[in-house]
Amino acid sequence: MYVLNSDVVLRAEPQYYGTYAAFDSKAVITEFLSEEEFEILKMVSKKTIDKSKIIRNTKLNEKDLNAFLKKMQDLRFLDKVDEKIEIERPDPIKIDPEDFKPFPVPFLSAPTTLDLFITSRCNLNCVHCFSDMEDNALHDLSHSELESIFDQLESMRVFEVRINGGEPFLHPEIDKILVSLEKRRFRRVILTNGTMLDEKKVRLLKRTNTIPTISMNDSNPEGHDAFTGVEGSFDKTIKTLRLLQKNQMQYGINTCLHNKNIERYEEIIKLAIKYDAFRIAFLDLKLTGRMKHHKEWIPTYEEYEKQIPRLAIARLKYKRKIDVSLDVFRYCRPLEESIQEANNGFISCSAGKARLSIDSKGDVYPCNLVISDPEWNMGNATRKKLKDIWFSKKWMPFRGGVRIEDLKKCRNCKDRKDCIDFYCRLLPYLHTKDFFGPHPRCA
Repeated sequence: MYVLNSDVVLRAEPQYYGTYAAFDSKAVITEFLSEEEFEILKMVSKKTIDKSKIIRNTKLNEKDLNAFLKKMQDLRFLDKVDEKIEIERPDPIKIDPEDFKPFPVPFLSAPTTLDLFITSRCNLNCVHCFSDMEDNALHDLSHSELESIFDQLESMRVFEVRINGGEPFLHPEIDKILVSLEKRRFRRVILTNGTMLDEKKVRLLKRTNTIPTISMNDSNPEGHDAFTGVEGSFDKTIKTLRLLQKNQMQYGINTCLHNKNIERYEEIIKLAIKYDAFRIAFLDLKLTGRMKHHKEWIPTYEEYEKQIPRLAIARLKYKRKIDVSLDVFRYCRPLEESIQEANNGFISCSAGKARLSIDSKGDVYPCNLVISDPEWNMGNATRKKLKDIWFSKKWMPFRGGVRIEDLKKCRNCKDRKDCIDFYCRLLPYLHTKDFFGPHPRCA
């Protein structure tokens, strides 16, 4: 008999280019399926079913079915068991197909990834903080509000939730929040500056399978502390890395490359390796939040471009010791579907199609670039259902409401077909408040 692994999330998105997918939230593997294969996994998602019943309810012949079942077992998406098992899973939120019709381009029935800012409290004063609130007030999403959001995210079949702050470990109910994540069927990552963790918190992270990502922005105390604005923060972060290493925790590191550390990227990688981080991601600085007042830290586009081949070489050099991730360095790469849609004249990216952000007041935004900017507030998740917010017509600019012919400079650019910068409309908005303007590099 077979049953779906309890860590696996299924998504049926027939309106989105006939997409059917299974996601292992623990192993972080996405497998795209045919509709027939998806229906087989759906059959075994809540209780065990023997193979004879699967054969009776599928159009696959026995040979093809056996090959599929073996593949799913090898991926650990399916468990083979000898006794009857039932798994409690929330039913997916029902979507009316009519809800998709107002929008010119397809989008998912819910985001796959979501950034959730649970508090604005922080003990550092980082120069780049993009969650810095204009009102300078303290905001926390309460445990009960977060429980409701988590329940909705499970029913919406969200794959990954990234818990953020401020500093999330300053939330007055952080222990209760982590415990409430323990049995959730989405991958959870918590982004922290690494100054607040102790043995108890690390054990709680391990128990709840919540992956910490630590901010470390230089290889020496002087550089790191200058970036965070607090003396001694580097030593506290290193103490946390030692603690994570001691407890054999899987964790990652985020490093912002800026004018004062850009030549020390290899020293930072070696420091991450020393403390057994499994991954380090290098990020570029963008003109958002507090960064608007610290422009002297931002390298030029040309300086950032020079780093790309160097980081690629470092990725190969250290691949046996650490994953050097360049996924979001310099470019927010467009979805393959967005590239196809551009051929038909439409502009879109992952914002509002596959991702969103929620700030510490519960307000929903298309992307972290514009977190807490009232211009892009799509609704409040503590007052409205996330499903209703997701299908709001406010998302039109991200779902086909903007065409290439609407762009002011990009529409006539001879290099547009080879460019991946023009898909993001929020970056021009950040620099000039012009949603239709060119990427800042070309402005």
